[in-house]
Amino acid sequence: MYDDLARTQIPTPLEWFVVHAVIPTVLVTAALHWSPTVPSRPQPALQDFGCTFPALIEPWAPPGPIPDVFPTLVRLSEPAYPEAMRRAGIEGRVVLRALVSTRGRVYPSSILVLRATHVQFVVPAREALSAALFRPGWFGGQRIDASVTIAVDFKLPQE
Repeated sequence: MYDDLARTQIPTPLEWFVVHAVIPTVLVTAALHWSPTVPSRPQPALQDFGCTFPALIEPWAPPGPIPDVFPTLVRLSEPAYPEAMRRAGIEGRVVLRALVSTRGRVYPSSILVLRATHVQFVVPAREALSAALFRPGWFGGQRIDASVTIAVDFKLPQE
């Protein structure tokens, strides 16, 4: 009887591996991937000031330092309204995200379309944003490349 009790208290190699290797690995992995639930920031409402120029929605920074000052829109030419959409009387909005350089210009290859009401508005919105001028972002007293999210509205003139 004593032999049976002693034999049951010596773990098999598989039991030893599970207890000493698998379980701690799973616990460490879970602890490293777990993050407390932090309530997300409320998204600011899109503002329409009654003009066709875009409204700056929310600045967004890529991984890395968050700028002290985000890029500020200085000049944006009016986007070309697609003629087919004008004749049909269709209005819309395109939301874009882009990287603004330290010189205040948008890198054309960085423009990302987040939302668009109609695909025909995407190309004119991208062209307008490519030609836009910004005051660059700042971090620690130096200019930095920083991303912005911007909405370009296409509105027909009121008659």
